[in-house]
Amino acid sequence: MGAPAGLAGAPGKPVPCPICKLPLFPAQLGGQEMLHCAECKGNAFKREALMKLQPHGEKTLDTGPEARAYKRPPFFEPRKKPPFLICPFCVKRMKETKLGPANVDLCESCQSLWLDGPKLGQLNELIGPYKWRMSKAK
Repeated sequence: MGAPAGLAGAPGKPVPCPICKLPLFPAQLGGQEMLHCAECKGNAFKREALMKLQPHGEKTLDTGPEARAYKRPPFFEPRKKPPFLICPFCVKRMKETKLGPANVDLCESCQSLWLDGPKLGQLNELIGPYKWRMSKAK
């Protein structure tokens, strides 16, 4: 599947996971579009999507058929998280930042957010601090 519109990859070229370097898959959470890595379970959110999410209620990750059918490529070795990530949306450097109860990776340019797989469960606690930080950045 090609890259969703507005992402770093050229049309028809998949957007790579900043950790695994495998293609990210389109997904939805709370009705908002995002990208999901089927290998490391990481998640990328654009600023616009995060600003629309509410910090309460259960949010279910809805992955597409491509992500559900994912099988680890032969000879793939899982990678450790590098010292800094490259934003899947604008291809700029992301900075690890304390946000609420967790450290997350925040793009220094487009303010998108990368959540490592296990941190997705903390998203409700991260939304408020994220929105507050974005309101102060104006």
